[in-house]
Amino acid sequence: MKKMTTKDDYKPEFGIDVSVNFITQILVFCISFVSGIIIARVLGPEGRGLFSLVIMIPTMTVAVVNMGINVSNVYFIGKNKYPIGSIVGNALFYSLIVGGSVAFFLTILEPLLNSYFLKGVSRIYLYTAIPLIPFLLMSENIYYILLGYRKVIKLSILRLINPLAYITILFITYYFFQLTVYSAILANISGVLVCLSVGIYFLVKNGYCVGFSLNKTLYMKSFKFGFKQHLGSIFQLLNYRLDLLIIAALLTSTEVGQYSVSVVIAETIWYIPSSLGQILYPKTVSSDAKAANTFTPFVCRTNILLTFIAILILYGISGIIIPWLFTSEFYPSVMALKLLLPGTLFLGVCKVLASDLTGRGFPQYSTYAAFISLIFTIIFDFLLIPRFGINGAALASSISYMISALIITYLFIKTTGVRPLDLLILRAEDIVDYRRVLKVFHK
Repeated sequence: MKKMTTKDDYKPEFGIDVSVNFITQILVFCISFVSGIIIARVLGPEGRGLFSLVIMIPTMTVAVVNMGINVSNVYFIGKNKYPIGSIVGNALFYSLIVGGSVAFFLTILEPLLNSYFLKGVSRIYLYTAIPLIPFLLMSENIYYILLGYRKVIKLSILRLINPLAYITILFITYYFFQLTVYSAILANISGVLVCLSVGIYFLVKNGYCVGFSLNKTLYMKSFKFGFKQHLGSIFQLLNYRLDLLIIAALLTSTEVGQYSVSVVIAETIWYIPSSLGQILYPKTVSSDAKAANTFTPFVCRTNILLTFIAILILYGISGIIIPWLFTSEFYPSVMALKLLLPGTLFLGVCKVLASDLTGRGFPQYSTYAAFISLIFTIIFDFLLIPRFGINGAALASSISYMISALIITYLFIKTTGVRPLDLLILRAEDIVDYRRVLKVFHK
Protein backbone atom coordinates (compact mmCIF):
# COMPACT_ATOMS: atom_id res chain seq x y z
CA MET A 1 0.00 0.00 0.00
CA LYS A 2 1.35 3.42 -0.95
CA LYS A 3 2.29 5.54 2.01
CA MET A 4 0.31 8.77 2.34
CA THR A 5 2.47 11.87 2.16
CA THR A 6 2.03 14.12 5.19
CA LYS A 7 3.14 17.63 5.93
CA ASP A 8 5.68 16.34 8.47
CA ASP A 9 7.33 14.29 5.70
CA TYR A 10 7.76 17.50 3.72
CA LYS A 11 9.31 19.72 6.36
CA PRO A 12 12.99 18.71 6.52
CA GLU A 13 13.38 18.44 2.71
CA PHE A 14 11.25 21.53 2.16
CA GLY A 15 13.22 23.44 4.78
CA ILE A 16 16.52 22.62 3.08
CA ASP A 17 15.25 23.55 -0.39
CA VAL A 18 13.72 26.81 0.82
CA SER A 19 16.85 27.70 2.81
CA VAL A 20 19.12 27.16 -0.19
CA ASN A 21 16.72 29.12 -2.39
CA PHE A 22 16.43 31.94 0.15
CA ILE A 23 20.18 32.20 0.71
CA THR A 24 20.67 32.32 -3.05
CA GLN A 25 18.13 35.10 -3.42
CA ILE A 26 19.81 37.06 -0.62
CA LEU A 27 23.18 36.67 -2.32
CA VAL A 28 21.62 37.77 -5.62
CA PHE A 29 20.13 40.76 -3.87
CA CYS A 30 23.43 41.72 -2.22
CA ILE A 31 25.29 41.56 -5.53
CA SER A 32 22.53 43.48 -7.33
CA PHE A 33 22.33 45.97 -4.47
CA VAL A 34 26.03 46.77 -4.75
CA SER A 35 25.59 47.15 -8.52
CA GLY A 36 22.70 49.53 -7.88
CA ILE A 37 24.77 51.58 -5.44
CA ILE A 38 27.57 51.94 -7.98
CA ILE A 39 25.16 53.08 -10.69
CA ALA A 40 23.32 55.46 -8.35
CA ARG A 41 26.47 57.07 -6.96
CA VAL A 42 28.20 57.42 -10.32
CA LEU A 43 25.23 58.30 -12.54
CA GLY A 44 23.02 60.06 -9.97
CA PRO A 45 19.21 59.84 -9.69
CA GLU A 46 18.64 60.78 -13.34
CA GLY A 47 21.10 58.21 -14.71
CA ARG A 48 19.75 55.58 -12.35
CA GLY A 49 16.23 56.37 -13.55
CA LEU A 50 17.17 56.09 -17.23
CA PHE A 51 18.96 52.79 -16.66
CA SER A 52 15.98 51.37 -14.72
CA LEU A 53 13.53 52.34 -17.45
CA VAL A 54 15.63 50.93 -20.30
CA ILE A 55 16.21 47.58 -18.58
CA MET A 56 12.58 47.39 -17.46
CA ILE A 57 11.24 47.47 -21.04
CA PRO A 58 12.71 44.10 -22.20
CA THR A 59 12.08 42.60 -18.76
CA MET A 60 8.41 43.55 -18.81
CA THR A 61 8.10 42.43 -22.42
CA VAL A 62 9.38 38.95 -21.54
CA ALA A 63 6.91 38.71 -18.68
CA VAL A 64 4.10 39.58 -21.10
CA VAL A 65 5.02 37.29 -24.01
CA ASN A 66 5.99 34.11 -22.12
CA MET A 67 2.26 33.18 -22.12
CA GLY A 68 2.65 31.03 -18.99
CA ILE A 69 4.67 28.36 -20.83
CA ASN A 70 7.26 28.39 -18.03
CA VAL A 71 4.68 27.71 -15.30
CA SER A 72 3.06 25.00 -17.43
CA ASN A 73 6.42 23.28 -17.84
CA VAL A 74 6.73 22.89 -14.07
CA TYR A 75 3.20 21.48 -13.90
CA PHE A 76 3.68 18.94 -16.71
CA ILE A 77 7.12 17.88 -15.44
CA GLY A 78 5.56 17.25 -12.02
CA LYS A 79 2.72 15.22 -13.57
CA ASN A 80 5.22 13.31 -15.76
CA LYS A 81 2.83 13.22 -18.74
CA TYR A 82 5.19 14.24 -21.55
CA PRO A 83 8.85 13.48 -22.44
CA ILE A 84 11.25 16.16 -21.30
CA GLY A 85 12.72 16.48 -24.81
CA SER A 86 9.38 17.78 -26.06
CA ILE A 87 9.03 20.20 -23.15
CA VAL A 88 12.52 21.60 -23.73
CA GLY A 89 12.03 21.73 -27.51
CA ASN A 90 8.78 23.65 -27.26
CA ALA A 91 10.19 26.09 -24.70
CA LEU A 92 13.37 26.94 -26.61
CA PHE A 93 11.66 27.16 -30.01
CA TYR A 94 8.99 29.46 -28.58
CA SER A 95 11.65 31.65 -26.95
CA LEU A 96 13.54 32.19 -30.19
CA ILE A 97 10.62 32.63 -32.58
CA VAL A 98 8.22 34.65 -30.43
CA GLY A 99 10.93 36.53 -28.54
CA GLY A 100 12.71 37.45 -31.77
CA SER A 101 9.49 38.59 -33.45
CA VAL A 102 8.50 40.79 -30.52
CA ALA A 103 11.99 42.30 -30.37
CA PHE A 104 11.76 43.19 -34.07
CA PHE A 105 8.35 44.79 -33.56
CA LEU A 106 9.54 46.85 -30.57
CA THR A 107 12.56 48.02 -32.52
CA ILE A 108 10.17 49.56 -35.04
CA LEU A 109 8.26 51.22 -32.17
CA GLU A 110 11.44 52.52 -30.51
CA PRO A 111 10.90 56.18 -31.48
CA LEU A 112 7.50 56.14 -29.73
CA LEU A 113 8.84 54.47 -26.58
CA ASN A 114 11.81 56.80 -26.48
CA SER A 115 9.87 60.04 -26.83
CA TYR A 116 7.19 59.08 -24.31
CA PHE A 117 9.16 57.44 -21.48
CA LEU A 118 12.81 58.46 -22.00
CA LYS A 119 12.07 62.06 -22.97
CA GLY A 120 14.07 61.83 -26.21
CA VAL A 121 17.48 60.77 -24.79
CA SER A 122 19.94 58.71 -26.86
CA ARG A 123 18.06 56.16 -28.99
CA ILE A 124 20.96 53.72 -28.81
CA TYR A 125 19.82 52.69 -25.30
CA LEU A 126 16.66 50.93 -26.42
CA TYR A 127 18.15 49.71 -29.71
CA THR A 128 20.76 47.89 -27.61
CA ALA A 129 18.43 46.53 -24.91
CA ILE A 130 15.47 45.35 -27.01
CA PRO A 131 17.34 42.48 -28.81
CA LEU A 132 17.89 40.95 -25.36
CA ILE A 133 14.24 39.79 -25.28
CA PRO A 134 14.57 36.28 -26.84
CA PHE A 135 17.61 35.50 -24.67
CA LEU A 136 15.85 36.61 -21.49
CA LEU A 137 12.86 34.50 -22.46
CA MET A 138 15.03 31.44 -23.08
CA SER A 139 16.87 31.88 -19.76
CA GLU A 140 13.58 32.05 -17.90
CA ASN A 141 12.24 28.89 -19.54
CA ILE A 142 15.42 26.98 -18.70
CA TYR A 143 15.14 28.13 -15.09
CA TYR A 144 11.59 26.81 -14.77
CA ILE A 145 12.51 23.47 -16.35
CA LEU A 146 15.14 22.99 -13.65
CA LEU A 147 12.59 24.12 -11.06
CA GLY A 148 10.21 21.41 -12.25
CA TYR A 149 12.84 18.82 -11.35
CA ARG A 150 13.68 20.68 -8.11
CA LYS A 151 17.33 21.02 -9.06
CA VAL A 152 17.82 23.56 -6.29
CA ILE A 153 21.61 23.71 -6.43
CA LYS A 154 21.67 24.22 -10.19
CA LEU A 155 18.91 26.79 -9.84
CA SER A 156 21.04 28.63 -7.30
CA ILE A 157 24.07 28.59 -9.58
CA LEU A 158 21.97 29.87 -12.45
CA ARG A 159 20.52 32.66 -10.31
CA LEU A 160 23.98 33.76 -9.16
CA ILE A 161 25.79 33.62 -12.50
CA ASN A 162 23.85 36.56 -13.99
CA PRO A 163 24.49 39.20 -11.30
CA LEU A 164 28.08 37.98 -10.75
CA ALA A 165 28.94 38.43 -14.42
CA TYR A 166 27.09 41.75 -14.46
CA ILE A 167 28.87 43.25 -11.45
CA THR A 168 32.25 41.98 -12.64
CA ILE A 169 31.91 43.79 -15.94
CA LEU A 170 30.49 46.81 -14.12
CA PHE A 171 33.57 47.00 -11.87
CA ILE A 172 35.93 46.63 -14.83
CA THR A 173 34.13 49.43 -16.65
CA TYR A 174 34.11 51.61 -13.53
CA TYR A 175 37.82 51.26 -12.75
CA PHE A 176 39.37 51.10 -16.21
CA PHE A 177 36.97 52.94 -18.50
CA GLN A 178 33.99 55.26 -17.97
CA LEU A 179 30.74 54.08 -16.42
CA THR A 180 27.80 55.52 -18.34
CA VAL A 181 24.17 54.55 -18.78
CA TYR A 182 25.11 52.77 -22.00
CA SER A 183 28.03 50.81 -20.53
CA ALA A 184 25.80 49.76 -17.60
CA ILE A 185 23.23 48.43 -20.10
CA LEU A 186 25.97 46.46 -21.90
CA ALA A 187 27.13 44.98 -18.59
CA ASN A 188 23.58 43.88 -17.80
CA ILE A 189 23.23 42.23 -21.21
CA SER A 190 26.53 40.40 -20.75
CA GLY A 191 25.28 38.92 -17.47
CA VAL A 192 22.16 37.55 -19.17
CA LEU A 193 24.17 35.93 -21.98
CA VAL A 194 26.58 34.23 -19.56
CA CYS A 195 23.63 32.94 -17.53
CA LEU A 196 21.98 31.57 -20.68
CA SER A 197 25.15 29.71 -21.65
CA VAL A 198 25.33 28.02 -18.24
CA GLY A 199 21.62 27.16 -18.40
CA ILE A 200 22.00 25.43 -21.78
CA TYR A 201 24.96 23.50 -20.38
CA PHE A 202 22.80 22.27 -17.47
CA LEU A 203 20.06 21.11 -19.84
CA VAL A 204 22.50 19.10 -21.93
CA LYS A 205 24.40 17.67 -18.95
CA ASN A 206 21.19 16.43 -17.27
CA GLY A 207 20.01 14.78 -20.47
CA TYR A 208 16.96 17.02 -20.80
CA CYS A 209 17.69 17.59 -24.49
CA VAL A 210 17.48 13.88 -25.32
CA GLY A 211 14.59 13.37 -27.75
CA PHE A 212 14.57 17.11 -28.44
CA SER A 213 11.43 17.76 -30.51
CA LEU A 214 8.41 19.98 -31.04
CA ASN A 215 5.04 18.76 -29.76
CA LYS A 216 1.99 20.68 -30.94
CA THR A 217 -0.40 18.88 -28.57
CA LEU A 218 1.81 19.65 -25.58
CA TYR A 219 2.13 23.27 -26.66
CA MET A 220 -1.64 23.74 -26.86
CA LYS A 221 -2.13 22.17 -23.43
CA SER A 222 0.71 24.25 -22.01
CA PHE A 223 -0.80 27.39 -23.48
CA LYS A 224 -4.28 26.51 -22.18
CA PHE A 225 -3.04 25.86 -18.64
CA GLY A 226 -0.42 28.58 -18.51
CA PHE A 227 -2.49 31.37 -20.00
CA LYS A 228 -4.92 31.21 -17.06
CA GLN A 229 -2.06 32.08 -14.77
CA HIS A 230 -0.24 34.22 -17.32
CA LEU A 231 -2.86 36.95 -17.38
CA GLY A 232 -2.44 37.20 -13.63
CA SER A 233 1.33 37.52 -14.06
CA ILE A 234 0.84 40.38 -16.50
CA PHE A 235 -1.59 42.15 -14.20
CA GLN A 236 0.72 41.58 -11.23
CA LEU A 237 3.73 42.86 -13.18
CA LEU A 238 1.78 46.00 -13.99
CA ASN A 239 0.98 46.28 -10.30
CA TYR A 240 4.72 46.13 -9.62
CA ARG A 241 5.96 48.42 -12.38
CA LEU A 242 3.11 50.58 -13.69
CA ASP A 243 3.84 53.24 -11.09
CA LEU A 244 7.37 53.64 -12.47
CA LEU A 245 6.00 54.24 -15.96
CA ILE A 246 3.39 56.71 -14.68
CA ILE A 247 6.08 58.56 -12.70
CA ALA A 248 8.21 58.66 -15.86
CA ALA A 249 5.29 60.14 -17.80
CA LEU A 250 4.06 62.60 -15.15
CA LEU A 251 7.19 63.51 -13.20
CA THR A 252 10.95 63.39 -13.94
CA SER A 253 13.75 60.85 -14.46
CA THR A 254 15.20 61.95 -11.12
CA GLU A 255 12.03 60.92 -9.31
CA VAL A 256 11.98 57.66 -11.25
CA GLY A 257 15.49 56.98 -9.92
CA GLN A 258 14.50 57.84 -6.34
CA TYR A 259 11.39 55.66 -6.45
CA SER A 260 13.25 52.77 -8.08
CA VAL A 261 15.56 52.67 -5.06
CA SER A 262 12.55 52.44 -2.73
CA VAL A 263 11.09 49.63 -4.80
CA VAL A 264 14.36 47.67 -4.97
CA ILE A 265 14.81 47.81 -1.20
CA ALA A 266 11.15 46.98 -0.44
CA GLU A 267 11.31 44.00 -2.77
CA THR A 268 14.06 42.44 -0.65
CA ILE A 269 11.23 41.42 1.69
CA TRP A 270 9.68 39.44 -1.17
CA TYR A 271 12.61 37.02 -1.14
CA ILE A 272 10.99 35.33 1.84
CA PRO A 273 7.58 34.53 0.27
CA SER A 274 9.16 34.02 -3.15
CA SER A 275 11.54 31.39 -1.76
CA LEU A 276 8.69 29.65 0.04
CA GLY A 277 6.21 29.89 -2.84
CA GLN A 278 8.67 28.82 -5.52
CA ILE A 279 9.45 25.54 -3.73
CA LEU A 280 5.84 25.11 -2.57
CA TYR A 281 4.48 25.12 -6.14
CA PRO A 282 6.15 21.90 -7.43
CA LYS A 283 5.56 20.29 -4.00
CA THR A 284 1.82 20.96 -4.25
CA VAL A 285 1.69 19.66 -7.82
CA SER A 286 3.05 16.27 -6.75
CA SER A 287 1.21 15.93 -3.39
CA ASP A 288 -2.34 15.04 -2.38
CA ALA A 289 -4.92 17.65 -1.31
CA LYS A 290 -5.11 16.51 2.31
CA ALA A 291 -1.40 16.93 2.90
CA ALA A 292 -1.38 20.30 1.12
CA ASN A 293 -4.30 21.54 3.24
CA THR A 294 -2.19 21.18 6.37
CA PHE A 295 1.23 22.00 4.94
CA THR A 296 0.42 25.22 3.05
CA PRO A 297 -1.09 26.96 6.14
CA PHE A 298 2.13 26.12 7.98
CA VAL A 299 4.13 27.75 5.17
CA CYS A 300 1.82 30.79 5.20
CA ARG A 301 2.15 31.28 8.97
CA THR A 302 5.92 30.97 8.69
CA ASN A 303 5.98 33.52 5.90
CA ILE A 304 3.98 36.06 7.92
CA LEU A 305 6.31 35.68 10.92
CA LEU A 306 9.52 36.06 8.94
CA THR A 307 8.18 38.86 6.75
CA PHE A 308 6.91 40.88 9.70
CA ILE A 309 10.29 40.69 11.46
CA ALA A 310 12.08 41.75 8.27
CA ILE A 311 9.71 44.70 7.79
CA LEU A 312 10.30 45.98 11.32
CA ILE A 313 14.07 45.87 10.82
CA LEU A 314 13.96 47.55 7.42
CA TYR A 315 11.59 50.26 8.67
CA GLY A 316 13.96 51.08 11.52
CA ILE A 317 17.16 51.38 9.47
CA SER A 318 15.81 52.86 6.22
CA GLY A 319 16.37 56.49 7.24
CA ILE A 320 20.05 55.78 7.84
CA ILE A 321 20.96 53.25 5.19
CA ILE A 322 19.47 54.92 2.08
CA PRO A 323 21.26 58.31 2.36
CA TRP A 324 24.47 56.57 3.44
CA LEU A 325 24.54 54.11 0.55
CA PHE A 326 22.96 56.17 -2.23
CA THR A 327 23.88 59.74 -1.13
CA SER A 328 21.56 62.44 0.23
CA GLU A 329 20.02 62.94 -3.23
CA PHE A 330 18.01 59.78 -2.57
CA TYR A 331 16.61 60.88 0.79
CA PRO A 332 13.05 61.18 -0.67
CA SER A 333 13.25 57.40 -1.17
CA VAL A 334 13.03 56.84 2.59
CA MET A 335 9.38 57.84 3.07
CA ALA A 336 8.35 56.07 -0.13
CA LEU A 337 9.96 52.89 1.19
CA LYS A 338 8.15 53.14 4.52
CA LEU A 339 4.83 53.50 2.71
CA LEU A 340 5.61 50.44 0.57
CA LEU A 341 6.45 48.15 3.50
CA PRO A 342 2.89 47.38 4.71
CA GLY A 343 2.00 46.26 1.20
CA THR A 344 4.93 43.82 1.15
CA LEU A 345 3.41 41.91 4.07
CA PHE A 346 0.09 41.48 2.26
CA LEU A 347 1.73 40.59 -1.03
CA GLY A 348 3.81 37.92 0.71
CA VAL A 349 0.63 36.12 1.74
CA CYS A 350 -0.65 36.43 -1.82
CA LYS A 351 2.52 34.90 -3.29
CA VAL A 352 2.40 31.82 -1.04
CA LEU A 353 -1.30 31.06 -1.47
CA ALA A 354 -1.25 31.73 -5.22
CA SER A 355 1.59 29.20 -5.61
CA ASP A 356 -0.50 26.58 -3.80
CA LEU A 357 -3.61 27.25 -5.88
CA THR A 358 -1.67 27.06 -9.14
CA GLY A 359 -0.20 23.74 -8.01
CA ARG A 360 -3.74 22.44 -7.39
CA GLY A 361 -4.70 23.30 -10.97
CA PHE A 362 -6.33 26.71 -10.37
CA PRO A 363 -3.90 29.18 -12.00
CA GLN A 364 -6.79 31.48 -12.94
CA TYR A 365 -7.36 32.48 -9.31
CA SER A 366 -4.18 34.54 -9.19
CA THR A 367 -5.37 36.24 -12.38
CA TYR A 368 -8.65 37.27 -10.74
CA ALA A 369 -6.85 38.77 -7.75
CA ALA A 370 -4.21 40.53 -9.84
CA PHE A 371 -6.72 42.05 -12.27
CA ILE A 372 -8.90 43.54 -9.55
CA SER A 373 -5.92 44.93 -7.66
CA LEU A 374 -4.54 46.39 -10.92
CA ILE A 375 -7.71 48.41 -11.37
CA PHE A 376 -7.15 49.93 -7.93
CA THR A 377 -3.47 50.52 -8.74
CA ILE A 378 -4.38 52.59 -11.79
CA ILE A 379 -7.08 54.54 -9.96
CA PHE A 380 -4.91 55.39 -6.95
CA ASP A 381 -1.79 56.08 -9.04
CA PHE A 382 -3.55 58.80 -11.01
CA LEU A 383 -5.21 60.14 -7.87
CA LEU A 384 -2.13 60.19 -5.65
CA ILE A 385 0.99 60.58 -7.84
CA PRO A 386 0.12 64.08 -9.17
CA ARG A 387 -0.56 65.24 -5.61
CA PHE A 388 2.03 63.36 -3.51
CA GLY A 389 4.68 62.33 -6.05
CA ILE A 390 6.57 59.12 -5.33
CA ASN A 391 4.94 58.84 -1.89
CA GLY A 392 1.57 58.66 -3.62
CA ALA A 393 2.86 55.86 -5.85
CA ALA A 394 4.06 53.93 -2.79
CA LEU A 395 0.75 54.32 -0.99
CA ALA A 396 -1.18 53.25 -4.09
CA SER A 397 0.95 50.11 -4.33
CA SER A 398 0.38 49.15 -0.70
CA ILE A 399 -3.40 49.52 -1.09
CA SER A 400 -3.32 47.40 -4.25
CA TYR A 401 -1.25 44.64 -2.60
CA MET A 402 -3.65 44.50 0.33
CA ILE A 403 -6.63 44.06 -1.99
CA SER A 404 -4.83 41.30 -3.92
CA ALA A 405 -4.04 39.43 -0.70
CA LEU A 406 -7.62 39.62 0.56
CA ILE A 407 -8.97 38.23 -2.72
CA ILE A 408 -6.50 35.34 -3.00
CA THR A 409 -7.03 34.43 0.66
CA TYR A 410 -10.78 34.27 0.13
CA LEU A 411 -10.35 32.06 -2.95
CA PHE A 412 -7.93 29.77 -1.11
CA ILE A 413 -10.31 29.33 1.83
CA LYS A 414 -13.25 28.72 -0.51
CA THR A 415 -11.29 26.11 -2.49
CA THR A 416 -9.68 24.20 0.38
CA GLY A 417 -11.98 24.72 3.36
CA VAL A 418 -8.99 25.78 5.48
CA ARG A 419 -9.92 28.11 8.35
CA PRO A 420 -8.65 31.73 8.11
CA LEU A 421 -6.94 31.54 11.51
CA ASP A 422 -4.94 28.52 10.35
CA LEU A 423 -3.29 30.78 7.80
CA LEU A 424 -2.57 33.69 10.11
CA ILE A 425 -1.97 32.64 13.73
CA LEU A 426 1.28 30.96 14.73
CA ARG A 427 0.83 27.73 16.71
CA ALA A 428 2.89 26.23 19.52
CA GLU A 429 3.52 23.18 17.34
CA ASP A 430 5.10 25.42 14.72
CA ILE A 431 7.98 26.14 17.10
CA VAL A 432 8.52 22.41 17.49
CA ASP A 433 8.48 22.04 13.71
CA TYR A 434 11.05 24.82 13.30
CA ARG A 435 13.34 22.98 15.70
CA ARG A 436 12.94 19.79 13.68
CA VAL A 437 13.91 21.60 10.51
CA LEU A 438 16.91 23.27 12.18
CA LYS A 439 18.18 19.92 13.43
CA VAL A 440 18.58 18.80 9.85
CA PHE A 441 21.24 21.48 9.32
CA HIS A 442 23.21 20.27 12.34
CA LYS A 443 23.49 16.68 11.16
